[in-house]
Amino acid sequence: MAAPRREDDDQPATVLEKPSSKRAFARAQGSSSSPVAGPASLQALLVDEVARAKGIAKLFVLLTFTAGAWFIWLGGVRWLQIAATVVIFIFGCVNAYVAVRAKPDASYRVLYRVWAGTAVTASAFVMYYVGVFSPAPIAVMLGISFYGTSADRTWAIGVCIVASTIYSSTTLGIALGWIPDLGLIRGPESVAIQSFAIVLVPIVFLGTLGQARLSRKTAVDAMAQVEAAAQVVQARDAQLAEANLDLEKALELGAGLQGRHSGRRTGSWLLGEIIGRGAMGEVYAAVDDRGTRAAVKTLIPSTEPDQLARFRREAEIASAVRSPGLVNVLEVGALDGAVPYIVMELLQGHDLAYFLRKTRSLEIPDVVALCEQVAVGLRDAHAAGIIHRDIKPQNLFRHEPPNGAPAWKILDFGVSKMASQGTLTQNQQVVGTPGYMSPEQAKGGDVDERSDLFSLGSVLYRALTGQPPFRGTDTPKILFDVVYRNPKRPTEIAPQLPSDLDLVLAIAIAKKPSDRFANATELADALHAGANGHLPRDFRERAASILIDLPWGARLRD
Repeated sequence: MAAPRREDDDQPATVLEKPSSKRAFARAQGSSSSPVAGPASLQALLVDEVARAKGIAKLFVLLTFTAGAWFIWLGGVRWLQIAATVVIFIFGCVNAYVAVRAKPDASYRVLYRVWAGTAVTASAFVMYYVGVFSPAPIAVMLGISFYGTSADRTWAIGVCIVASTIYSSTTLGIALGWIPDLGLIRGPESVAIQSFAIVLVPIVFLGTLGQARLSRKTAVDAMAQVEAAAQVVQARDAQLAEANLDLEKALELGAGLQGRHSGRRTGSWLLGEIIGRGAMGEVYAAVDDRGTRAAVKTLIPSTEPDQLARFRREAEIASAVRSPGLVNVLEVGALDGAVPYIVMELLQGHDLAYFLRKTRSLEIPDVVALCEQVAVGLRDAHAAGIIHRDIKPQNLFRHEPPNGAPAWKILDFGVSKMASQGTLTQNQQVVGTPGYMSPEQAKGGDVDERSDLFSLGSVLYRALTGQPPFRGTDTPKILFDVVYRNPKRPTEIAPQLPSDLDLVLAIAIAKKPSDRFANATELADALHAGANGHLPRDFRERAASILIDLPWGARLRD
């Protein structure tokens, strides 16, 4: 893999930050309702349930085959003796199968239902044969204490209630003389004692079920709390990493200071204080004779030849296309015929990185609006043959004009290229920001418009989940993950997201350019549909195919 080269002058060329936004733009993810256990936690609980199932199944094997052997010699009503013996041996065989073959996968649900249904049937015959007023119901309570904790809530509650109903209706029928008492251990004649069993034992059954469900709920809630805490730590680690990456830029800005060109004129523009400073240039606030305010980006005299070429390219590209999703270029020229400059509209507000540092993630409608507006800028840039190559939160700016609606705009075309031209880098050096670049860009290969779509998809992943899709402490690891690894499933990090957004993002950040969306508009439309649960079938099928080849969290194999 080629060594990375950051060719990003990181100049907030048209930024004038406001002390505060007009409204709270985004919310902290932690302010949502109670945490919800994600797929990883639920899978862990399933593994635990299957392990307990194997354990209790082994106990039931011992009890059923031992009891079945005794039933052969106990006598009693012949047909009932045979029925109870056959049923308990069948239940024993089912338990043996569960003890050996149960697995924490999709097959367990069917196995659990067969097992639980067999248990209810066996308990009905065994209790009637041994005696409903005997100690036999103790075995039923043992079963309820396990079956009631299952993740299959409907069957967990249903089979336990059915078992309780069978017991209470049988004892009531015997007490009222509707059903003959054929048990080996017959009930007492006392109505008071019979009533005690009819009422109290079902209450104990239902109480055991209630405790079982409470135990299940407590476990799920605990896992959700642990998962939520882990997500907060991961998200804050990601925010800290992003803030550290921005620190050097923040220290270089020098906003509010007088610069070498302050007080000079460039055409009709009078340059004022510095509002931004980067590695190869300075940005000045400016005003013309009519009072129009603008931002003027100039090149510093010590700039290397390749950086001068980049600056000229930025001026060329920025002037080549006009779009509501891009910064409007007003003028291009040179101070004293030697210092190139670009005059651009003066934006007010904050970049996306600012909002994500404040709130971790954005509301889904805000992300959809961001994507739609950025897609307009990319659409127009791509139509003009321009590939941005550095779409990231720092380069997406939410302009908040005093007398207009807020709008997202794409900044910094310093590392952009014309689709018909070569790049300014040599030896396949990597251009862009590692955590948001496409796999082909990370490998130093040729890129096209779909590379920008991958970067936008990575930004959407970050804005929706609160975590970048590819992050780490060193650039080589980040680039490796970009090329070879899929990030975590978005809904595993943020369970409140619609599952369709998993599919949209799977397409947006697919490793193969041919698997991605055809253009920015298609991505924006799919995100809007996915956010509302109406993702078209062809996109669902494409995402499923992508995830079969490389599931979430998996590594690409050669």
